[in-house]
Amino acid sequence: MVSPQDIISARKLQGEMSRFTLRHDSPYRTAWDLGVIALVLLDLVVTPLSLGFNYQSAFLDLYDTAESAVFVVDFLIRMLSSYIDEHGNLISGPKQTITNYVTSGWAIPDLLSWFPFELFSSSSHSNVIGFFKFLRLAKVSHLAHRLNSAKKAGIVRFVMLLGLVFTISHLLACYWSWVAVGWRAHIHEGTFVPKSLFDEYSLCWSLVIGSVNASPPIMYTTAELISVACFMLIGNVLQASVFGAVAALIASIDENEAAYSKKIITVLERCRFLGIPDGLTKRIRGYYENLWRETKSVSSDADLFIEELSPALVCEVKFQLYRDMLKQIPFLSSKTLAPVVIEVLVLHLRTIIYMQDDVLIRKGEFGDWMGFIGSKGSVGVLDPNSEMTIVIQILRKGDYFGEMALLQRTKRAATAVALTWVQIHVLYRQDLDYVKELYPTQTEILENEISKYKHMQKSGPHS
Repeated sequence: MVSPQDIISARKLQGEMSRFTLRHDSPYRTAWDLGVIALVLLDLVVTPLSLGFNYQSAFLDLYDTAESAVFVVDFLIRMLSSYIDEHGNLISGPKQTITNYVTSGWAIPDLLSWFPFELFSSSSHSNVIGFFKFLRLAKVSHLAHRLNSAKKAGIVRFVMLLGLVFTISHLLACYWSWVAVGWRAHIHEGTFVPKSLFDEYSLCWSLVIGSVNASPPIMYTTAELISVACFMLIGNVLQASVFGAVAALIASIDENEAAYSKKIITVLERCRFLGIPDGLTKRIRGYYENLWRETKSVSSDADLFIEELSPALVCEVKFQLYRDMLKQIPFLSSKTLAPVVIEVLVLHLRTIIYMQDDVLIRKGEFGDWMGFIGSKGSVGVLDPNSEMTIVIQILRKGDYFGEMALLQRTKRAATAVALTWVQIHVLYRQDLDYVKELYPTQTEILENEISKYKHMQKSGPHS
């Protein structure tokens, strides 16, 4: 007898969790990481501002202390967090997690982000200690890694690129304020004289934006000349990146439309090469136009990915798609019929596309399949007693036809024509017979339901 604990243990394919290890994908760890990311983003603004513009305040002192404390805790959390190895195994335990953290390369930037350099230097080296604060930004590597590994749509990637552009422009503005000594000495000679930190930052930021777009400010020192030249190079790279991202975004938005247009052009050229008459070519084009309108695809097997799933997922997906149609068939909707029979029948449904005026079934033919209308199209059943084309019944989405010829192995009693472009889900007799052989205990129940249905349907449009 297998105990519930054994079953739970067997489901844990990744292994057991050490009691001295924090799970890397727990909700608490995710919340903590989001908080650290918010702190890193704030650090990207505050630290360069304090170094470039000599910004000092009580808030900044409190922020420095709190940030260092948070980074120390984060250092310990990452050191004791589990991880997934290359084989998909969950690795836990202090020895393994610490070794992995140290050898992964993340430990060094994390250590630099909180290490108290000021404790090992005298007050006379305050400028050097201030520069060491810039090492906190090594923590940004974690943010970059998370954003790079995230699943992103085209618009999200574009927004991230804009964020990178603004970040670089902010860093360059702070750098310009720090390095442009000659420019700062002549700042009062300009038409705009900054009177506050905000004014000074705005002026530096606008000059940097002008520099990256080949509109440099007046330069007085060699460092300023070199810096502006670097700004221009960075600007060229950023402009190319933004233009490329915009082009890729537009291409991804219009990708399906482009594929559709290319398909239409290719098909028409091929029809012209083969000498297909214009009337038939027009119908072929109409087929693809309707296929695109109804399925947003230029392939009739756009849903082929379903067959790539596991058998259980295939059954579940198809059951969700077709169960409402099957419930409308009396001999398949009986409560006495096992659900597994319906599931197997669903797995064997095949989809066929018909164009307007296509004949689906003909009167007098032997039928070996029945169809379910699975799209917004409609099917017309013609009067079997008239030589003229007279529609006596219109079938729409969810309706079915051809079941009597399928069940009785007789000829079709009427002709059915597609009134519009329509998708038909087909069930063949061989698949129905296969289900009977597969589940012999259900065969008698199914046969009884079929007999009841035959008795009810003495005549009618369902052929």
